Amino acid sequence: MKLSTPYIDNELVSVIIHCYNHAHFLPMALESVINQSHPAVEIVVVDDGSTDNTKQVAQSYPQVKYIWQKNQGLPASRNTGIRNSTGDYIAFLDADDWLYTDAIKTNLRFLRENDQLAFVSGAYEEVKDADKIISVCKNEIKSDHYQQLLFSNYVGMISTVLYRRWVFNEVLFNESLKACEDYDLYLKITRKHPVLHHTETIAAYRRHQANMSLDFPLMLSSSLNVLQQQKSELKTVQEIQAYKKGQRFWKKYYAQKIYHKARMAKPGFTKRDLTFLLKNSPLLFFKFIIVHPLRKLIGNKLQFSNLKRKYL
Repeated sequence: MKLSTPYIDNELVSVIIHCYNHAHFLPMALESVINQSHPAVEIVVVDDGSTDNTKQVAQSYPQVKYIWQKNQGLPASRNTGIRNSTGDYIAFLDADDWLYTDAIKTNLRFLRENDQLAFVSGAYEEVKDADKIISVCKNEIKSDHYQQLLFSNYVGMISTVLYRRWVFNEVLFNESLKACEDYDLYLKITRKHPVLHHTETIAAYRRHQANMSLDFPLMLSSSLNVLQQQKSELKTVQEIQAYKKGQRFWKKYYAQKIYHKARMAKPGFTKRDLTFLLKNSPLLFFKFIIVHPLRKLIGNKLQFSNLKRKYL
């Protein structure tokens, strides 16, 4: 999309960074904001009751407004950041992720091109470390954003989103949710206001063992809970169909995640995961408990046969 509106670099953007015991990641997140090509940035770090040295790290940067609160969870932390920020635009960044240099500038130009947009979102990369890209998450969404979100969370990473401040005069993050509070917010906003999604790469999502998104049972229950809250908002046959399709999509998506985790014997697999699999995908459950042990048994027999031929 060609942008004709002249770029203005003095509009203040508040970047709210949630941090809970991620002090070792925090410098990279902070420096990615400090080094933005858009110069007018306010950085608000909300320390959600960390027990590590988050405070010392945050306060070592003079540009940072540091706020401590008793541990209340991610949605409450972001709401605290909103109340303590002053920018006309707001972005969110988790302490273990980072923004690319033109992230704010890119999103701000899209917003300035259409003053009716409530937010704009873009693409992101999943990374292991700064120099190891796992995947590029890029979706082409040109219309029917609310309907598309009923089917799945195409935004994926909140750090790719830039909001107009007035959005949060209407709605805040739901602090009763343990996960998917961003998905809930997108649905509530797109139900009432136009938004835009583009394919410019905005941010890096760091994959590590402490990612909340790896708690698949929690993520599924939260996704379905968020969808359920939209049931009374559905107005068309297409939206009802997208809603039902979304329920099926989330169950299948997370069942496949757990099956892969179980099949590969990845760390952290528990009885809770197996119970989840039985409830949401009986086919994958029985495939795992029958086919996987059988495959392992056959593999052991083949290995023994090869050893026998070699040494006996």
